[in-house]
Amino acid sequence: MKKISMFFVLFSMLFFVVACTSNKTNKEMVISDNYALAKESSNNLISNYETIQLENAIESSIRKKVFKKKGYPDGYDLTISRAKKEVNLVIRPYSKKNFNYLKDDLKSTIEEVLKANNYTDYKANVLADWSKTNQTERQENEEKIVYDIVKIMGNKYKIEVITQIGFSATDGHIVQLLFMIRNNKEIIYPIDVNNFHKEFLKLAKEKGVNVSDIPILFKSNIKRDWEMKVMPSINQGLKEIKDLKVISTTIIDDQSPIFINTAINSTDKNAKKIGKRIEKLINEFFQYNDINKSFPGPHEIQVLSKDNKKIN
Repeated sequence: MKKISMFFVLFSMLFFVVACTSNKTNKEMVISDNYALAKESSNNLISNYETIQLENAIESSIRKKVFKKKGYPDGYDLTISRAKKEVNLVIRPYSKKNFNYLKDDLKSTIEEVLKANNYTDYKANVLADWSKTNQTERQENEEKIVYDIVKIMGNKYKIEVITQIGFSATDGHIVQLLFMIRNNKEIIYPIDVNNFHKEFLKLAKEKGVNVSDIPILFKSNIKRDWEMKVMPSINQGLKEIKDLKVISTTIIDDQSPIFINTAINSTDKNAKKIGKRIEKLINEFFQYNDINKSFPGPHEIQVLSKDNKKIN
């Protein structure tokens, strides 16, 4: 009987250990799954950041290894599609001979960078733009529309607005806008900058120029990594998640609040939930090592509803 009792005691102890271990393993799996989901949910912003890094590496390489040796084309635009896993370099060659002279070297140089950065599943395309589009005419037309809107808004808000426009090298569309907004020689309050930005986007759309996805700057002396990497990563990353209904982001510098403008009404039952989710995504993005080293924060985040109320 003593042996049987001892057996049951040992069995009970073993069962308890196994149960605890199993419970611990299950908890670890849940934590692990939650962590994976958290990483996955912030992936859009971080993926955009990594895509920008890859784009910079490719552009630096083709400039150094091809263009400086063989000469530049009449213009070029480099884009990366994560969805299609493609790198597209569009150039405006001076002739068919010029295109053939550059094409193979450009393609192999892009492929070298992709391999070095573990993007071997990406395809490199080098394309020629043979269109007869009058770049100057398009630039002048879009520039006039922007200046007209800026003039209207400058008069409305009694502010001085200095504008600079960056254009695409291949077809002349707007690729960047700089608004230096001044009031008595000082940058006006960030919330006013955000309202100016939203109204500008609305008027531009009404006049037939879609600039909602164009990087818009409000200072000329901001940190380059903030301008070239952080701002577009947040802007594009949030817009790609359609159920967040993000219309625009107003990101001035690393010392000012970040405004996320949405198409959600503050009375929507999911408004607070979406606002908190957006805030969480941005906070996770700023925990990414490369960004956290340069811009540790803290960062004030204001997610605004369609009726201009804070929902986070």
